[in-house]
Amino acid sequence: MNLLFNLVAVQPIHSAKFHGGGSYGEVIFWALVKRGAKFSCVYDSRKFLSPAILDACKEKNIPLFDIAKETPQEIIDANKIDAFYTPLYSLEKKWQINVKRFVFTWHGVRALEMQYSWAGVSFAKKFGQKMEALIRYREIWKRKFYKPKYQELAARIADGSAETITVSEHSRASIKAFFPELMDKEIPVFYSPMTEYEPEGFLPPTVVAKKYFLLTSGARWEKNNLRAAIAFDELVTTMKSLHKDFDFKMVVTGAANPRAYLKHIRNKESFVLLGYVESKELDFLHKNAYAFVFPSLNEGFGYPPMQSMRFGAPVAASGTTSVPEVCGDAALFFDPYSVSEIKNRLVQLLDSGIYEEYARRAGARYAVVSKRQKEDLEKAVDFILGR
Repeated sequence: MNLLFNLVAVQPIHSAKFHGGGSYGEVIFWALVKRGAKFSCVYDSRKFLSPAILDACKEKNIPLFDIAKETPQEIIDANKIDAFYTPLYSLEKKWQINVKRFVFTWHGVRALEMQYSWAGVSFAKKFGQKMEALIRYREIWKRKFYKPKYQELAARIADGSAETITVSEHSRASIKAFFPELMDKEIPVFYSPMTEYEPEGFLPPTVVAKKYFLLTSGARWEKNNLRAAIAFDELVTTMKSLHKDFDFKMVVTGAANPRAYLKHIRNKESFVLLGYVESKELDFLHKNAYAFVFPSLNEGFGYPPMQSMRFGAPVAASGTTSVPEVCGDAALFFDPYSVSEIKNRLVQLLDSGIYEEYARRAGARYAVVSKRQKEDLEKAVDFILGR
């Protein structure tokens, strides 16, 4: 088998240098390298690609093909590629390729599940991003663009010309619910693998270990961090009105557009809005957080709670999509659309008895999920290699 791996999927998308699908793809790449598998890769020289991956390709003599110079189909035809794998499926026409074995990971159908919100426009910085946010998730756009594209994909899976795996039971059920033609089709679930980094870094000025609530992916409105920030802001105001000493802060990473937050909060001194944070530094923030808050509106799997649970940090999380499946009984769940309910969970985490119980549950849940992630990674690699 002459396998082509799509590294474009691990490169930046939209405004995000870091994204869950990219992290997933990197872990799959390294697992293939560790196995000693023979494969080649396609990437885009116009975008950032991890130097470690580039070095590995050079050291292991893994051929790299550039889509800035050739289309994916031209690369496949010219190099007699008979199998193609992508860790993140793209609806762009150039990726609608013909190959003997087409394999991909379908993380979910967020484009169809999500409700439209004007908030996406306020979070976007560039004009093009704002225009995209104006239409993305609108019902007419789902009906005219996303659904037909996904329908074509589902048809390929149904007739056997494409094979897919997914990352959670939620995602598998959602795929089948939206595309009943796949109801009886076998779609293996392999939990999304995660890289464990050794935490490195330092806390921002004015931030003290175990004295801050952490939010991540602040540039993406789908992560719903604004509601959590407003909930914390209201909590700070409440504490001030009671003349209570409340020295907690809220740290938000990836807040590329701080104004999207600052215009909605009163206690600005209680917030630390950071830009992009490298992986090891992010794990350092997870390790030192008092608690992690995960208000995401939609997840195919959801790495961040596990990143905090690894260090025994209690988690308050959205009770929607795959999040309850992944977090089990180790998170305090809330309605992600309810600011008051998010505030309620923050108050609960200030109770020492509840805090200690969920810190204990966090470590135990991480051990269970991490074990399955490692086992499923090997199964996913076997599937990709056709074994």
